[in-house]
Amino acid sequence: GHGLFTYYLLKKLQETKGNVTMGELYDYVKHNVGVQSRKINHKLQTPHFMVSFRLKEVWRDYKLVEK
Repeated sequence: GHGLFTYYLLKKLQETKGNVTMGELYDYVKHNVGVQSRKINHKLQTPHFMVSFRLKEVWRDYKLVEK
């Protein structure tokens, strides 16, 4: 019952147990949502993450969970 964005976001978090960088998560979600949206819905869907201006240079390296 989830949309594509939520499905792939949760899937990656589950696969990695949250041990993933924001950049890895973004790349995974963006790629899979784009591919599946064209395949299933015949529409272009390009997700974006909104980040603070202060973090624009470093957000991709932030880890969700430190192990």
